[in-house]
Order: sequence, then C-alpha cells, then structure tokens
Amino acid sequence: ALLTACGGPTVAPTATATPDPFPALLAVGDARAARWERTAAATAYDQAANARPQSPTPYLRLARLYRDWNRPPEGLAALDRAEAREADPKEVAALRAALYAAQGDWERAVAEGERALALGDDQDVLHLVARGYLWLGRVEDARSACQTLAERDPADAEARECLGFLLALGDPSAARPHLQAADTPFARELLAALEEGEPAVRLARMGQAALAAGEPAMAVLALERATVRRPDFADAHALLGHALEGMGRSEAARAHLETAVRLAPDSPLARSLLGLHYLSRGDPAAARPHLEAAYDLDPQNPAFALYLGFLYADLGQYAVADIWLAEATRLAPDDPDVWEAVARFYLDRFPGDARGVMAARTLVRLAPDWALAHALLGRALLFAEDDAGAEEALRKALELAPDLAVAHYDLGRLYLLRGQREAARAEFLRALDLNTDPTLRGEIEGIIREQMPQNFL
Repeated sequence: ALLTACGGPTVAPTATATPDPFPALLAVGDARAARWERTAAATAYDQAANARPQSPTPYLRLARLYRDWNRPPEGLAALDRAEAREADPKEVAALRAALYAAQGDWERAVAEGERALALGDDQDVLHLVARGYLWLGRVEDARSACQTLAERDPADAEARECLGFLLALGDPSAARPHLQAADTPFARELLAALEEGEPAVRLARMGQAALAAGEPAMAVLALERATVRRPDFADAHALLGHALEGMGRSEAARAHLETAVRLAPDSPLARSLLGLHYLSRGDPAAARPHLEAAYDLDPQNPAFALYLGFLYADLGQYAVADIWLAEATRLAPDDPDVWEAVARFYLDRFPGDARGVMAARTLVRLAPDWALAHALLGRALLFAEDDAGAEEALRKALELAPDLAVAHYDLGRLYLLRGQREAARAEFLRALDLNTDPTLRGEIEGIIREQMPQNFL
C-alpha cells in the first residue's frame, strides 16, 4: 500500500494499431488478375476502394482489369470514378482510348489517345491511334504515326506493315523496303500484289489481301482507290462492299454490292456477297436469287451450298436446307471449316439432333488437335444426353486449350445437371473469368441467378 501511495509514474496502456488493409487488398487483386481469376480480382479491388474511398488506384486497377477482360462498359465506369478522385490524366486517357477502341468507337478512341499522347509519349497508345486513323480514313495521319513508330523501332513489324501498305497506295517502290522488313504473311501478300502492272488491279489485290488479314479498314482504302481508277471494276466494287460491311457501314456496302451485280451479273463473287448481305440483314427472300445464281455460276463451290442451306432454313424450308448442307459436305468432305459450319447449324437450330452429333464427330476426326472441335462435340453430346461422352470431349477440349471459355461453361452445365454444384461453380467461375462475349456471360450469369444459391460468387 505504501509503495502504491508513493506512486511511480503511471504508463497508459498502448492501443494496438489496426493494420491498413488497403495495400494487402490491392496485392490480392493484382495476384488474382495475373492468374486470370478476374472475378476474385474485381472483388478485391472493390474492397480496396471501400477501404480507402478517395484513392483512384483501385479504380485504375479495375479499369485495366476490365480492359483485359473485354468488358469496356465496366472499365469506362471505373475510369469515371478514378478521374473523380484525381487519377493521373494521362493514364485515364490511355485507358479510355483502349476501352473505346474495344467498343469500336474510333472517334472517341482517337480523341482520348491524342489526349494521352499530348501528356506524354507512349508507344502502345501511338499504335492504337494509328489504327484509329485507319478506321477513320485519316490516311496522312496514319502514315505519319506509322512512320514515327517505324523510325523508333525498325523491328516493329506491325508499324512496317502499316507504313508499307499506306505507301503502296500511291508509291509501290517506297513501300517495298518496309514490307520486306515486316516479313509477315500479310506483308508478303502485299508484295505479291505490287507485282501487278495495272494500278486498279494492284489496289484490288491489296484490298483482297487486307480482307484476308482481317483488316477491313485498310481494304476500304485500297478498294475505294481501285473503283475510282476503274469505275466499271465489278470485283473491286464487290470486295469494297464486303469490306464496308466489315466496318459496319451497311448502307454504303449495299450500294457497292448492287453496283457490282449490275456491272457483272454473272460474277459468282458479286452475287454471293450481295446475297450474304441480305441474308445477314434478315431478308432471305432478297438474298435467294443472288445466292442461287452464285451456285449456278460455280456449282463446285461448297461455300455457296452452305449459304443456300442457311438461306432455306431462314425461309423455314428445313428439308431443303438439309439437302444443301449435305451437298456442301459432299463437295468438301475433308474441309473442317465446312463441317464446323454444319455442326453449328444443327447445334443452334436442332440441339440434340443426331445430325449435329455426326457433324461434330466428323469435325473431330478431321481436326483432332483443334480444341473447338472437341468443344462442339461435347456440346452436341450434352444436348443428346450422353453425359459420359460429353465430359470426355469437353475435358479433351480443355486439355488442348485450357482457356476455352465455352468448354468450361458446358462442363459447368453438365456438372449442374448431375447435381455436382461445387464442380459446376468452379467451371462457371472459370468461364466468367475468361474473355467471354456478352451473350455467353449473360447466359452464365442467368444460370447462376436462377439455379445457384445466393452469394454463389
């Protein structure tokens, strides 16, 4: 008691500091994103944002995640939140440019890309802006951007290819060194096109090569010039219409396709492309005379038989459609592309039909190392209620391509039918984590909402 009364200095108890969860949550999100566990990564970034509401960092990480995840609307929304929290303007503009480009909104993609470049140099952004210039038809701007990229890195094959193409529109001799340096399949096709003596034919071949390389914007630039040089060049008009269709410019496409048919009514190319234009627009009656004419002009072409099968199905004449699909496979019995189209037709229109299973089995026989072939067989067998066969085919698809989202989705559906909910959960989550298109993502999320317990994710 006396000692207590004398009283030494008292020491206040030390409060234990609560660790800040923010860095750990960001690290978890980064680790999950690196493993493509994107649903979990998004959750971690959201939690980081809640832990530090005024920080732009989690929203920037979310925007990058959604960019890589092929989910532009969510990425743009995350960027709005990052910008409101005073995120780095250059990074915001660069990410916005990439997200707008993913949506095909090249006007805004270029505007944001130019804004980012004004704030600081960035090779990736310059590549994106150069592509945007091509889609917008800004040839001189595209050439300048590709020139800059090629000068900075002479080994940049994409820049050399782009610069060579643009130079070849008017000066083939200046284009050759760049195309030779690029040495890509597309560049080699362009070099072959440059051997054509007549300018209109050279430009048409360049456009055709661009279409084959999946570059409709480049194709339009070449084919427009070909039709200006030779207004009566029917095939150039037909290819230009096809290229414009690939850019979403449907009205302009139809005008050139109709011109091609008027100039050359006996051209299988012109007839088939105009027929496909009408078929894709949901007008099989308008497509019919053109697709029938294309087949009559070239009856050994399996693609025309396929188109007629699709046409008659759209007209509701399924027995006739079956005859044309059988004709396509007779004409090309060893062509995996034909069998894939036939398998998809029956899977989409008659799920579980034996003809779909047969077509998918043939496809697997012809292309045993193609993951998608096994995935289509797995789906066909799933519809046909052959669970064991479906699981074997889907597992083979994933062995060949572990990131094939549709195979994970169908395997999840199979497990759910069996009542294996945890296995189904893992497969659905994996499918959602991959670069699924909006339709597939909606199907998966619908199954989760309707058939899985709350807080499934």
